[in-house]
Amino acid sequence: GVDLESKPMLVFSACSLPNPKVVDYDQMLALILAKLDQFVESDYTVVLFSGGATYRPSWVWLFKAYSKLSRKYKKNLKNLYVVHPSRWPRLILDMMNVVVSPKFAKKVVYVETLSKLASYVPIQQIQIPDAVYEFNFQFESQIIVPSNQDKTSFTPQAFGVPIETMMGQEGELGLPEFFCDCIEFIRVNGIEVEGIFRRSPASRSLKEAKEIYNRGNSLNLDDYGIHVAAVLLKMFFRELPTPAFPADIYELIREMGSCGNDMESIQYIRRNIFPHLSKPMLLLLVQIFRLMSDISAKSSINLMTPYNLAVVWSPNLVRSGNPLVDVSLCTVGG
Repeated sequence: GVDLESKPMLVFSACSLPNPKVVDYDQMLALILAKLDQFVESDYTVVLFSGGATYRPSWVWLFKAYSKLSRKYKKNLKNLYVVHPSRWPRLILDMMNVVVSPKFAKKVVYVETLSKLASYVPIQQIQIPDAVYEFNFQFESQIIVPSNQDKTSFTPQAFGVPIETMMGQEGELGLPEFFCDCIEFIRVNGIEVEGIFRRSPASRSLKEAKEIYNRGNSLNLDDYGIHVAAVLLKMFFRELPTPAFPADIYELIREMGSCGNDMESIQYIRRNIFPHLSKPMLLLLVQIFRLMSDISAKSSINLMTPYNLAVVWSPNLVRSGNPLVDVSLCTVGG
């Protein structure tokens, strides 16, 4: 899933750790890092459920594992939320802060309950293990999830609004003004920016820009920068009441993986997927995909290949009641 700023979100559950006498932890780490190597090219968030664990790796192994992380793992990590922090994870992380990296401490947030976690990240996107729920009952009888992660005292006009409300049933009202602003700003200023759509801006600037647009006001994006414009586009799609690609066409998307080449894939999309999308959504996606095409054409400069763009964008375009299904869909053709 993605967090509230559309950064990719990694989830680790200590209760799922296997018996170290049965499983080689070094081999397990190598497999995990191989899977995550592309994922951590962009800014990302980690949620660690430390409660309910049966097995815990040794201190020596944890320090050895940390030493194997390349610079991008450490640099691009923006937040580490440690849920149900017992004495063991606190000691480990505090030791790492002192011995390994003092900067690491600024990224660690200790979270006592799942209700508190819900104020930081959209927990409905997380497949939380039963053992974690059981552990959480020691601290609260029910989990309270904010009904609106970004509460406002006005009616939103840009984010979280049905596209038919903004654009009309057939798109006759045109593309949203803020959407066009962001597209044009990136096209003019960001096509060659390294890591465009990967980097995260300052949270305060992003929140301020989002609120200005949500009030229906204009904004000078020069005052906020290219990464604010990029993340606003991802947030717009992530917060749509109906996702760009709803769950009822997931099977059609999976079948696209059997196409033999790019031309077959394009024909398949036009014939089998586009007819299931609304006219306003098609108009939005045309603009986004054109921008992605222009950016990928400069991948030798900005390092954003089609694959890298798919990694950062796909979690914002799909959403169902099952996060695991959503994740599997994002890997189709990957």
